[in-house]
Amino acid sequence: MTTVGSEDAAPAALVGAAGFFGRIIAWPSRAALFIGGAALVAMMGLTVADVVLRNLFSTVVPGGMEMIGLLMILVALSTLAAVELNDSHIRVDIVLNALPEFARLPMITGGLQLTFVMMLVTASQIMQQASYLYTNGIVSGVLGVPEWPFVVFATLFVLLFALAILNNLATGLAAITKMRDARAILIMAAWTLAAAAIFVIAFFPQLMPFDIPRSSRGLIAISLCFALIFLGVHVAAAMALTALLGISLLIAPTASLTSLGTTTIDVVSDQTWSVVPLFTWMGLIVVASGFAEDLYRSAYRWIGHLPGGLASASTVACAGLSSIVGDTLSGVYSMGSIALPQMRSYGYDMKLAAASIACAATIGVMVPPSIAFIVYGMITEVSIGKLFIAGVLPGILFAVILILLITVRAAITPGLAPRGEVSTWSERFRSSASTWPVLLLILLVLGGIYTGAVTPNEAGGLGVFGALLISVLTRRLTLSGFFRSLGQAMRLSAGIIIIFMFATAFSRFIAISGLTGQLADFIIGLELGKYGLIGAILIFYVLIGMFMNALPALVLTVPLFFPIAMNAGFDPVWFGVLVVIMVELGVVTPPIGVNVFAIASMTKEVSMYDIFRGVFPFWIAFLILIGLIVLFPQISLFLPSLM
Repeated sequence: MTTVGSEDAAPAALVGAAGFFGRIIAWPSRAALFIGGAALVAMMGLTVADVVLRNLFSTVVPGGMEMIGLLMILVALSTLAAVELNDSHIRVDIVLNALPEFARLPMITGGLQLTFVMMLVTASQIMQQASYLYTNGIVSGVLGVPEWPFVVFATLFVLLFALAILNNLATGLAAITKMRDARAILIMAAWTLAAAAIFVIAFFPQLMPFDIPRSSRGLIAISLCFALIFLGVHVAAAMALTALLGISLLIAPTASLTSLGTTTIDVVSDQTWSVVPLFTWMGLIVVASGFAEDLYRSAYRWIGHLPGGLASASTVACAGLSSIVGDTLSGVYSMGSIALPQMRSYGYDMKLAAASIACAATIGVMVPPSIAFIVYGMITEVSIGKLFIAGVLPGILFAVILILLITVRAAITPGLAPRGEVSTWSERFRSSASTWPVLLLILLVLGGIYTGAVTPNEAGGLGVFGALLISVLTRRLTLSGFFRSLGQAMRLSAGIIIIFMFATAFSRFIAISGLTGQLADFIIGLELGKYGLIGAILIFYVLIGMFMNALPALVLTVPLFFPIAMNAGFDPVWFGVLVVIMVELGVVTPPIGVNVFAIASMTKEVSMYDIFRGVFPFWIAFLILIGLIVLFPQISLFLPSLM
């Protein structure tokens, strides 16, 4: 008879625990996804009905906006657990990837340990909000709908998220134990002690063994935030913990906990956030229906015969697709799957091919609907509609600069990017006719926002409805494609909104800490001058973009730099355009470069190192664009001034 030793029993027990938690949350996760999906469909329907009734009958859906806000709670939080189980929450793993296995695994697991406790604290505070709403009989203003059930659902979804973290935590602990490496166990123990110390100080700041000057407490807390992020802790959890610890040190633990509970619900129940899942869903419907491929084929028919024509065609298609999708990775995956095989078959240098798609996809942050502009607008309270329109001309200009750069390089070195065949005028016009769904959606979204007929949120709802209607009428979207796009939209939105959910508490901590004033005094003391100041800020964004993705970079830095830029007299819309371009430069900059990582996964014959080498010439395009916007601000301000 074979017996199991204690060394093998521990990993087996932990693996069993991971499987147990996985089974516990499997069915609730599917139920939560169904609830969130139904809420998103209802939100789209309410938005469209409100727009139609207002424009045709001068009336609105009674309580439509408040119901959208309540439904947003379900949409934003219902898929947190599913995203965690897929390990898709946003984290910065540059340090983790550089560590040996014995260190990397306990670092990841230690971060999960900290995140798990943070989510339990968050759930308890949200539940207190639900209790307050129930006890005081608080209802929505127009329809009188009780708000507490929605907040109870929020609590359950966050608890489900915590269970998903616990599942991954148990898996990580099992793997560490199985390694039988004392160094890994020591690192895990250090994480446990550090996490315990952080939470003890957050709840009982009087137990600190030494006194920290008030002016230094904010700086220490934000330094901890950056340290946790670079150590691979979920970005959202790192900001939540920073807010919890920072406000506790500056005011009191009760104020910190109250802030955590109120801000999380305030954010996810803000109907303004409906723009994120709606625009994301619209873009995914367009991709699933094959309209992106039609756009590429049309661009190829028109300019494929030029030097580097295939790469230029993918740039044009990315610009068009970005005006619907709103994020860069969708452009990378869509255009990469379509254009890379074509460029490979024509003998393109694959460094150029991959780099051109990675850079062209960044047009997505400039051409609306841009998620980066939404985040910037939510942080600064600048009009999202004006930010959307402000990005149109810079986006078009960037596409033109990229095409010119590709054409010149291909003309000088024809072997890099051979010409394609010349299409007839008949083929060109026929291909253009097939792009009418994309053009119609662009007109519906941008035209509605520009004329003021709809808000960005309403444009998102109309865009989804229009994309669904066109896809169904043209028989381009299957039922499975519909549900797949719906689920994917919710997962992508959850990963974004949870960051901003805690970023609001983080921003409140920044305001209380006085860090903005300290930074402003430091910069003023340097006597850089107006343009020296903007140059220093832009250089900072290049540096932080090398190590952090666009969204967390925006959330962490805009609360610091926006007040300084406003005091210097810069236009908030113009500054937003510059900042968004700069953080997006990071997605093609080593060592993070998420666009490069994405395109590298699609072209195995080219290493990431070679793709990064291929990207560097395209930095010229970024520098030209930034220089033109700084020298001629009206490039970004002309269209908003007409609104």
